[in-house]
Amino acid sequence: MGNIIKNDLNDLDGNPISENKKLLQIVKAHFESNKKEIKFEELWNLNIWTPKSELKLGNFRLYSFLSSYYNIELIDKSKTVDNLWVDNVIDKDKVFDTINKFDILKKDLEKMKELDLNKKLEEHFKQYFGTVKKGGTSNKGLVDLILGDNKFGIELKLGKELKKTDQSDRAYGQAERYKEEFKNNFMLLIAGSIDEKKEKSLQDLLKKLKDRNILFYYIEAH
Repeated sequence: MGNIIKNDLNDLDGNPISENKKLLQIVKAHFESNKKEIKFEELWNLNIWTPKSELKLGNFRLYSFLSSYYNIELIDKSKTVDNLWVDNVIDKDKVFDTINKFDILKKDLEKMKELDLNKKLEEHFKQYFGTVKKGGTSNKGLVDLILGDNKFGIELKLGKELKKTDQSDRAYGQAERYKEEFKNNFMLLIAGSIDEKKEKSLQDLLKKLKDRNILFYYIEAH
Protein backbone atom coordinates (compact mmCIF):
# COMPACT_ATOMS: atom_id res chain seq x y z
CA MET A 1 0.00 0.00 0.00
CA GLY A 2 1.35 3.45 -0.95
CA ASN A 3 1.79 6.37 1.39
CA ILE A 4 -1.29 8.43 2.18
CA ILE A 5 -0.86 12.18 2.52
CA LYS A 6 -2.93 13.33 5.46
CA ASN A 7 -1.70 16.91 5.31
CA ASP A 8 -0.51 18.69 2.16
CA LEU A 9 1.97 20.67 4.27
CA ASN A 10 3.66 17.51 5.59
CA ASP A 11 6.20 15.27 3.88
CA LEU A 12 5.48 11.59 3.19
CA ASP A 13 6.74 10.70 6.67
CA GLY A 14 4.20 13.03 8.27
CA ASN A 15 6.69 15.74 9.25
CA PRO A 16 6.01 19.44 8.51
CA ILE A 17 7.73 20.54 5.30
CA SER A 18 8.28 23.98 6.85
CA GLU A 19 10.58 22.38 9.45
CA ASN A 20 12.68 20.32 7.04
CA LYS A 21 16.27 21.44 7.73
CA LYS A 22 17.79 19.67 4.72
CA LEU A 23 15.32 21.36 2.39
CA LEU A 24 16.05 24.73 3.99
CA GLN A 25 19.81 24.23 3.47
CA ILE A 26 19.25 23.39 -0.20
CA VAL A 27 16.96 26.39 -0.74
CA LYS A 28 19.47 28.71 0.98
CA ALA A 29 22.32 27.36 -1.12
CA HIS A 30 20.32 27.88 -4.34
CA PHE A 31 19.27 31.40 -3.39
CA GLU A 32 22.76 32.49 -2.31
CA SER A 33 24.22 31.20 -5.58
CA ASN A 34 21.57 33.24 -7.44
CA LYS A 35 19.69 30.11 -8.51
CA LYS A 36 16.16 31.23 -7.64
CA GLU A 37 14.40 27.92 -8.25
CA ILE A 38 14.32 24.36 -6.92
CA LYS A 39 13.18 21.36 -8.96
CA PHE A 40 10.37 19.10 -7.74
CA GLU A 41 12.83 16.23 -8.08
CA GLU A 42 14.99 17.75 -5.33
CA LEU A 43 12.01 17.67 -3.00
CA TRP A 44 11.13 14.10 -3.98
CA ASN A 45 14.65 13.05 -3.00
CA LEU A 46 13.78 14.29 0.52
CA ASN A 47 10.53 12.28 0.53
CA ILE A 48 8.49 15.43 -0.06
CA TRP A 49 5.52 15.51 -2.38
CA THR A 50 2.65 17.94 -2.14
CA PRO A 51 0.04 19.40 -4.48
CA LYS A 52 0.52 22.79 -2.85
CA SER A 53 1.56 25.53 -5.27
CA GLU A 54 3.04 27.59 -2.43
CA LEU A 55 5.18 26.64 0.56
CA LYS A 56 6.80 28.69 3.31
CA LEU A 57 10.15 27.71 4.75
CA GLY A 58 11.88 30.08 7.18
CA ASN A 59 12.08 33.42 5.37
CA PHE A 60 11.50 31.75 1.99
CA ARG A 61 8.41 31.43 -0.16
CA LEU A 62 8.39 28.63 -2.72
CA TYR A 63 5.76 28.98 -5.45
CA SER A 64 5.01 27.18 -8.68
CA PHE A 65 2.93 27.86 -11.82
CA LEU A 66 2.22 24.28 -12.95
CA SER A 67 5.85 23.67 -13.92
CA SER A 68 8.57 21.26 -12.81
CA TYR A 69 10.05 23.53 -10.15
CA TYR A 70 9.29 26.01 -7.40
CA ASN A 71 10.45 29.61 -7.66
CA ILE A 72 12.32 30.88 -4.58
CA GLU A 73 11.90 34.34 -3.07
CA LEU A 74 12.38 36.00 0.29
CA ILE A 75 9.17 36.66 2.22
CA ASP A 76 10.57 39.57 4.23
CA LYS A 77 13.27 41.46 2.34
CA SER A 78 14.29 43.28 5.52
CA LYS A 79 15.63 39.93 6.77
CA THR A 80 18.40 37.62 5.63
CA VAL A 81 18.08 34.06 4.34
CA ASP A 82 18.54 33.04 8.00
CA ASN A 83 15.56 35.21 9.01
CA LEU A 84 17.77 37.81 10.73
CA TRP A 85 17.40 41.59 10.47
CA VAL A 86 19.61 43.09 7.74
CA ASP A 87 21.90 45.98 8.69
CA ASN A 88 20.00 48.84 7.04
CA VAL A 89 16.74 48.24 8.96
CA ILE A 90 18.28 48.22 12.45
CA ASP A 91 16.72 50.84 14.72
CA LYS A 92 16.10 51.42 18.41
CA ASP A 93 12.68 49.73 18.34
CA LYS A 94 14.14 46.46 17.05
CA VAL A 95 16.91 46.66 19.63
CA PHE A 96 14.43 47.28 22.47
CA ASP A 97 12.23 44.39 21.28
CA THR A 98 15.23 42.08 21.22
CA ILE A 99 16.40 43.04 24.70
CA ASN A 100 12.87 42.47 26.01
CA LYS A 101 13.36 38.82 25.03
CA PHE A 102 16.57 38.52 27.08
CA ASP A 103 16.17 36.91 30.48
CA ILE A 104 18.72 36.43 33.23
CA LEU A 105 18.59 35.06 36.77
CA LYS A 106 19.87 37.11 39.69
CA LYS A 107 22.00 34.21 40.96
CA ASP A 108 23.70 33.92 37.57
CA LEU A 109 24.26 37.66 37.17
CA GLU A 110 25.88 37.89 40.61
CA LYS A 111 28.70 35.61 39.36
CA MET A 112 29.25 37.56 36.15
CA LYS A 113 31.81 40.07 35.06
CA GLU A 114 31.12 42.50 32.21
CA LEU A 115 32.85 40.17 29.74
CA ASP A 116 30.50 37.34 30.73
CA LEU A 117 27.46 39.54 30.19
CA ASN A 118 28.91 40.71 26.88
CA LYS A 119 29.19 37.11 25.66
CA LYS A 120 25.64 36.25 26.74
CA LEU A 121 24.17 39.30 25.04
CA GLU A 122 26.23 38.76 21.90
CA GLU A 123 24.78 35.25 21.61
CA HIS A 124 21.30 36.62 22.19
CA PHE A 125 21.57 39.38 19.57
CA LYS A 126 22.91 36.91 17.02
CA GLN A 127 19.55 35.16 17.12
CA TYR A 128 17.90 38.29 15.68
CA PHE A 129 20.46 40.39 13.78
CA GLY A 130 22.56 39.48 10.77
CA THR A 131 25.67 41.38 11.92
CA VAL A 132 26.77 41.47 15.57
CA LYS A 133 30.33 42.37 16.56
CA LYS A 134 31.82 42.19 20.04
CA GLY A 135 34.34 44.79 21.10
CA GLY A 136 33.99 46.73 17.88
CA THR A 137 36.28 49.71 17.47
CA SER A 138 34.46 53.01 17.05
CA ASN A 139 35.82 56.53 16.60
CA LYS A 140 35.30 57.17 20.30
CA GLY A 141 36.81 54.04 21.80
CA LEU A 142 36.06 50.37 22.17
CA VAL A 143 32.28 50.01 22.42
CA ASP A 144 31.08 46.62 23.75
CA LEU A 145 28.71 45.56 20.96
CA ILE A 146 27.99 46.88 17.48
CA LEU A 147 24.93 45.81 15.49
CA GLY A 148 25.16 46.09 11.73
CA ASP A 149 27.99 47.82 9.88
CA ASN A 150 28.68 50.38 12.64
CA LYS A 151 24.91 50.96 12.67
CA PHE A 152 24.03 50.68 16.38
CA GLY A 153 26.37 50.77 19.38
CA ILE A 154 25.73 49.23 22.80
CA GLU A 155 27.80 49.73 25.95
CA LEU A 156 27.21 47.18 28.73
CA LYS A 157 27.39 47.79 32.47
CA LEU A 158 26.64 45.80 35.62
CA GLY A 159 24.39 47.41 38.21
CA LYS A 160 26.61 46.17 41.04
CA GLU A 161 29.54 48.17 39.61
CA LEU A 162 27.52 51.34 39.05
CA LYS A 163 26.81 51.58 42.77
CA LYS A 164 30.29 53.12 42.91
CA THR A 165 30.20 56.82 42.07
CA ASP A 166 33.41 56.75 40.03
CA GLN A 167 32.09 53.90 37.88
CA SER A 168 28.76 55.66 37.43
CA ASP A 169 30.54 58.84 36.34
CA ARG A 170 32.75 56.85 33.95
CA ALA A 171 29.70 55.17 32.40
CA TYR A 172 28.07 58.54 31.80
CA GLY A 173 31.22 59.89 30.15
CA GLN A 174 31.34 56.87 27.83
CA ALA A 175 27.65 57.26 26.99
CA GLU A 176 28.20 60.92 26.06
CA ARG A 177 31.07 60.04 23.73
CA TYR A 178 29.26 57.18 22.04
CA LYS A 179 26.09 59.22 21.58
CA GLU A 180 28.18 61.81 19.76
CA GLU A 181 29.29 59.12 17.32
CA PHE A 182 26.18 56.94 16.95
CA LYS A 183 23.65 59.78 17.43
CA ASN A 184 20.30 58.18 18.30
CA ASN A 185 21.65 54.71 17.55
CA PHE A 186 23.45 54.19 20.85
CA MET A 187 22.24 52.56 24.04
CA LEU A 188 23.69 52.11 27.52
CA LEU A 189 22.55 48.68 28.64
CA ILE A 190 22.65 47.93 32.38
CA ALA A 191 21.93 44.58 34.03
CA GLY A 192 21.30 44.35 37.75
CA SER A 193 18.86 43.64 40.54
CA ILE A 194 15.87 45.74 41.53
CA ASP A 195 17.70 46.79 44.71
CA GLU A 196 20.81 47.87 42.79
CA LYS A 197 18.66 50.05 40.56
CA LYS A 198 17.53 51.98 43.65
CA GLU A 199 21.10 52.98 44.59
CA LYS A 200 21.60 56.77 44.51
CA SER A 201 24.58 56.75 42.13
CA LEU A 202 22.66 54.58 39.68
CA GLN A 203 19.50 56.66 39.95
CA ASP A 204 21.56 59.80 39.32
CA LEU A 205 23.07 58.17 36.24
CA LEU A 206 19.67 57.19 34.82
CA LYS A 207 18.39 60.72 35.37
CA LYS A 208 21.38 62.25 33.57
CA LEU A 209 20.93 59.83 30.66
CA LYS A 210 17.26 60.72 30.42
CA ASP A 211 17.98 64.47 30.57
CA ARG A 212 20.56 64.10 27.77
CA ASN A 213 18.22 62.00 25.66
CA ILE A 214 20.63 59.04 25.71
CA LEU A 215 18.93 55.68 25.23
CA PHE A 216 19.27 53.25 28.13
CA TYR A 217 17.74 49.99 29.24
CA TYR A 218 17.88 48.37 32.67
CA ILE A 219 17.63 44.56 32.61
CA GLU A 220 16.18 43.48 35.93
CA ALA A 221 17.54 40.09 36.99
CA HIS A 222 15.00 38.07 38.92
